[in-house]
Amino acid sequence: MIRRRLQFNIGVRAFNLTCLIHGRVDPMSEITLRDRGSLPINEPKTDDVVFEPQSQLQPDVRGEVNGGDGGEKVEDDLTPEGGYGWVIVGCLIAMNAGTWGVNTTYGVYSAYYLQNNHFSGGTTLGYAWVGGLSVACALLCGPLANFLSRMFGFRITMLLGAACIVLGQCMAGICKSFWTFLVCQGIVFGVGLGLTLVPSQPLLAHWFHTRLALAQGIATSGSGLGGLVLANTTRLCLEKINVKWALIINGLISCVLLVPSIVLLRGRHKAMGVRQAPLELKWLWHRGFVWVWLWGALCLMAYFVALYSLASYATDALGLPQTQGAALQSILAAGQMIGRPIWGYFLDTGGRLNLTIICYFLCGISTLCIWLPARSFGVLVFYALVQGMTGGTIWSAATPVVARVVGVKDLASALSIFWLSLVIPALVGQPIAIALLDYSRSHLGRSGAVAYYIPVGFCGGASVGCAMLLYGAKVWLQGNWKVFRRT
Repeated sequence: MIRRRLQFNIGVRAFNLTCLIHGRVDPMSEITLRDRGSLPINEPKTDDVVFEPQSQLQPDVRGEVNGGDGGEKVEDDLTPEGGYGWVIVGCLIAMNAGTWGVNTTYGVYSAYYLQNNHFSGGTTLGYAWVGGLSVACALLCGPLANFLSRMFGFRITMLLGAACIVLGQCMAGICKSFWTFLVCQGIVFGVGLGLTLVPSQPLLAHWFHTRLALAQGIATSGSGLGGLVLANTTRLCLEKINVKWALIINGLISCVLLVPSIVLLRGRHKAMGVRQAPLELKWLWHRGFVWVWLWGALCLMAYFVALYSLASYATDALGLPQTQGAALQSILAAGQMIGRPIWGYFLDTGGRLNLTIICYFLCGISTLCIWLPARSFGVLVFYALVQGMTGGTIWSAATPVVARVVGVKDLASALSIFWLSLVIPALVGQPIAIALLDYSRSHLGRSGAVAYYIPVGFCGGASVGCAMLLYGAKVWLQGNWKVFRRT
């Protein structure tokens, strides 16, 4: 009797399991069986394993989902943490070398223009405006670049930017007056920078999360690599050929680096659910983001003062030859190439905001304690290396820091406002330094290295101040004032 009852209960459980699998459970079966004296059947729990019919969509090893007909492919919504992302890193290295690396050489050109009075109507302050104008135009293109990317795709937008970069440099080579040079080098070249910079910045966040700052640091080291190589080749072209062909050659180098890299770029916009809002002014008064763009405004002014003034300090204040001024520009670029991947690694391990704050404290203190009293080429070499490793960290830290504050989905929209908010600081940074230098000479009667005390002090103070401002974003994220908490 016991044996027959046990066989009956096993048969009932097997029948109900079969019905559950095929979706045909009879609600009366359990009651009927209980009335017959069978053992109770447990109700399914939310954490029980539920068997479902096999889906027609199966994930493949590449993180894609292939339909049963082998047609449509839908990207996985998980960040790959590498994969094709490393190809994106390589492309961005080449692009940064052909854009910001070329822009770094303006310090070499500027010293040559002033020494040889190359363009009629050019002045020290005028050439300072050209360098700032190109970066200001690049940053001003943020909403335009987002709009074009949403309409035509980021690749078409970036190819248009590459065309402007090449044309701006080549046309600057054939200019005769300062004002035509201002349009070509300052506006056309600057717009090209913006149309390539803005759409490319969020792409690495589609492929990396925990190693985003490291990947961004490696990618932005391309600007240091380009500056290191091109600062020396530009100086040789100016000495051996002329300005016209130096600018045209750099334009062709940009073309060779940019076009293949842009073609190889890929994004994961649908998988990440990102938005391409051209202009969302709400970020300007966002309680956490406001500290980020204020940080960017101050550190960008300090960055351009150091980038464009260090070589002229060596040649003008200390009387060193032009070759040593160009060498300092190369060493500064080498510092960028070394420092940005290192800081990227530290940002991922020690906290993105924490290490960015430390970086700019070091940048400001080194400016005040090394550059300010420097009276020899050797001391300037050491400072150029430190400045290169710290001063331009904004270009590699901006995307990870903004992503940490607003999230990846709103990254493109927030970055657009971030770059837009830096237009005026980028435009006026170097002219402010020149105005302070002129004031020191004309009103205070200072000369030589002493005349640079005020602009160098402004540079160091701005670096320390921007670090203090970024601490406000750290406090907003944490909800407290703890200094050593990882953020």
